[in-house]
Amino acid sequence: MTLKSPYLLFALLLIIVTANAQISITFPMEKAVFQRNQNNLATLSIAGSFPANISISYVQARLINPYNEGIVIDWTTIQNSPSGGVFNGNLSGVPAGWYRLELRSFSGGNISGTATLNRVGVGEVFLIAGQSNAQGLEGIATGAGDERVVAHNELTWYDSNAGQCDNKFPSYPAFTQLSDGYISKTGYSAWCYGRLGDLLTSRLGIPVAFFNAAATSTSSINWKESSLGQPTANHYNPNQSTFCNQLGVPYSGLKRIMNYYASVFGVRAILWHHGETDNFINTLGSEYHTNVNDVINKSRNDFGSTIPWVISKATLFNYSDTQADIKVAQQNLGGNNGNKIFPGPDTDVLNASYRQDDVHFNHSGVVELANLWETALDQNFFNNATPIPAKILPTVSVSQVNSEFQLTAPGGYVAYKWVRLDIGNADYEDPAESTAQMISRTSGTYRCYLTDNQGNITFTQPVICGCSGAISCNGLTYLSDMVACTAINGLGAVKYDQSNDGAPIKLKGITYPKGIGCHANSEITYKLNGNFGRFITHIGIDDEIAPPPTRGSVYFRVYADNALRYESPLLSNTSATIKLNIDVTGVQELKLITNQGPDNFNFDHTDWAGARLHCVDNQAPSIPQNLNVSQVGQSCATITWTASTDNMEVEKYDIYVDDVLVGSVDAPVTNYNIQGLEPLHYYTVKVRARDFSGNSSGFSNVAEIVTSSGLIIAASPQTINIGQSATLETYGCSGGSIIWSPGITAQTQSVSVSPTVTTEYSAACKIGNCTSTPVKITVKVIPNCATSYNLVSPTDDFYGSNVNLNFRASTVITARNVILPDAKIMYQAGQSVTLQPGFQVEYGTVFRVQIAGCNN
Repeated sequence: MTLKSPYLLFALLLIIVTANAQISITFPMEKAVFQRNQNNLATLSIAGSFPANISISYVQARLINPYNEGIVIDWTTIQNSPSGGVFNGNLSGVPAGWYRLELRSFSGGNISGTATLNRVGVGEVFLIAGQSNAQGLEGIATGAGDERVVAHNELTWYDSNAGQCDNKFPSYPAFTQLSDGYISKTGYSAWCYGRLGDLLTSRLGIPVAFFNAAATSTSSINWKESSLGQPTANHYNPNQSTFCNQLGVPYSGLKRIMNYYASVFGVRAILWHHGETDNFINTLGSEYHTNVNDVINKSRNDFGSTIPWVISKATLFNYSDTQADIKVAQQNLGGNNGNKIFPGPDTDVLNASYRQDDVHFNHSGVVELANLWETALDQNFFNNATPIPAKILPTVSVSQVNSEFQLTAPGGYVAYKWVRLDIGNADYEDPAESTAQMISRTSGTYRCYLTDNQGNITFTQPVICGCSGAISCNGLTYLSDMVACTAINGLGAVKYDQSNDGAPIKLKGITYPKGIGCHANSEITYKLNGNFGRFITHIGIDDEIAPPPTRGSVYFRVYADNALRYESPLLSNTSATIKLNIDVTGVQELKLITNQGPDNFNFDHTDWAGARLHCVDNQAPSIPQNLNVSQVGQSCATITWTASTDNMEVEKYDIYVDDVLVGSVDAPVTNYNIQGLEPLHYYTVKVRARDFSGNSSGFSNVAEIVTSSGLIIAASPQTINIGQSATLETYGCSGGSIIWSPGITAQTQSVSVSPTVTTEYSAACKIGNCTSTPVKITVKVIPNCATSYNLVSPTDDFYGSNVNLNFRASTVITARNVILPDAKIMYQAGQSVTLQPGFQVEYGTVFRVQIAGCNN
């Protein structure tokens, strides 16, 4: 049976207790990077889940260098006696590096569960602020080649529907390699940061993460006034008295990524590239110094720590116009190392050849910009810029009374916000489930966002209430009929038996009545509890995103007990549908993930079409019946049979000719066209069924195939003058039609042709779905006037009453061919006709010779 209840009765729980207590990692997320301290170390928070009704003695973690498989930190206990289905602990003293995180749990002295996170890092985290040459432009970027250079690929800069800048917190972090895409919160592209990350990673040997809050067209006045909550005018749009029609912008973007990303992952410094607009509006150097210094102090006050800043020297405007006193102000700001403010690059050295317009860098400029930043972030900077460590992940306590779960967030925070992940509310800005410190629920998956007195946000791990999964398998089970333990969708709620937009699921024109529709980035988890044998589905981008143009870019991933079982290639709406048949024997937890590709988040409407589970299956399908042969041609034949049955599902039928496997067809199709047979040949054919677990039936009855004789083609006559016709005849296609080429639409056994040049014709016999190998013949066309002829036997022998040919040459004709009865032949040459030994004209022919010229 399929367990539909979100929790199990006590009697059923007794059945589950002996199961493998498979664990899941819920924090950190894949490719996350945490800031190292000045001793090159960090404390890594680790959290996860396990079935709430299972007893675990302790959980251990270790870190592996994925490049050489070296153990960096060996098995270390991170929590003893976790309860409530969750664990939360730390690995301290983690050296900077890029790792594979492995976990294992113990119950009663034995390993009861394992989990793996493919990549997580300790390294450098940078925030970006300034204006457009910090924010980046679309279409110009230096993508990172190193997987250790990462960002949150999201853009929440401008809300076109509201006509104003977005003042919201970013969504729940999801890291990708900075090879393309956006840099949350405002970065339009990888800009110079992909290359900068590669340079730093190559030099330092550690991962690097970037987050962007820069804002185009902003001055130091805009940043200072918005930091104070005051309206600030747009210098390039006099009608916009409040910049971007949103109070608080541009500073609020920086505050958001400080309070969110820097709180969770830590931070080394804020990289400030700014000054061009201040040059445009003629800001005094002293005013610029005061404005930026005030913004720095405000940021530190709002974050509650002294975040280091790096100040570039940037004023170039109108191709070559720079402002010396602003650069002096920037130099003085960056020289205050004692106050953790450091000098950045002088980007005014990048002249007009590095610019695509009067201000912004072109591709060469972006490359050089990265080089300049890498030089500025020197060893003096890393020695003296004291980083801010990541906050420890808050621990949520879970208790259960009967079917009710009580989730309690830790105290000491000024605000709490619970969101329910399984209905699509995963982010801070999503609707709140509750704002209390403690909630009681019987079902659902929840995360709590916690805000401290500085406005910094952290979050707890997700907690699953009452999802114990399936207790048995009694046949084919569709995932859309089960209760997902987590159902996180990239856009809206996960849809069951519908596409992401609520339409029937459809892939490449095929409609699937069952399945799951979602949007990258999605994560759906089911508790299988070791009860199933196969997971079967078709995957692709739903037809509601129809080409042209090519849209969407997404990866599908299937995890079984947190081990990656399948990863698709990058798929778009033009990609072919892919069928998956994955072994899940003994698997406790099945996780289905779709991730956006390198371009962006748009159009990634993903389908797990027909997603279903089979029981562990050792039973073969029934034998196919009533195998029959029809539509036999020279090289092929069609076979049909009656479908097999199976306790789960028949996957396909295998076809054997003379005991050799020649092909397969997916069920429910029960016909097959056998190709590649020899003409006039005897064969035997048989079929057997195979299910998704690889069990094969016995063979069907044996059927016989006797192919037709080979197709014969003839032309009469085969040589003609221009303006004459030839009849093409075929023999050996009884009961079929003839496919002629070139340019003949008739499908009759005989056709008439009148080519004006020598032409090769082909014919194939089509009987049902069987089309024979084409046979060919050439009809030779004699030109009206050739320079000369040399006619030889037997190539140029002629016979038959339908042969009436004139050979005209402007010079000579030489002949040693044979002209047989009833043929009518004339040789006409401008100089001579020579009949050589071997030339023969038999009685009953009409043969003429004429000395006369022709025009060629």
